[in-house]
Amino acid sequence: MSNPVVVKFGLSGMGIAPAGLQGEATANTGHHHLLIDKELKGEELNQPIPADDSHVHFGKGQTEATVTLPPGQYTLQLIFADWTHMPHNPAVMSERVTISVK
Repeated sequence: MSNPVVVKFGLSGMGIAPAGLQGEATANTGHHHLLIDKELKGEELNQPIPADDSHVHFGKGQTEATVTLPPGQYTLQLIFADWTHMPHNPAVMSERVTISVK
């Protein structure tokens, strides 16, 4: 795979809404987060997802993104979270995939 890397987000049974506009009353909505070489588990699933180079937020409701990564091997995973960046319970997340960027 070469740069830029295109990541397409999938979701069924829930709705996509920008962060901050969903409100508490909008059940089963949220936005995607891309985890790069990270995994959320245990108590981390009960906390807001941080925003940094390894936890990329798509709070505008995007359904795909292009990311540029230095050459190397990476694990990628999508996790869906509510308007406050809290993962849903139970967590809605993709399988982890491994990619190699040239």
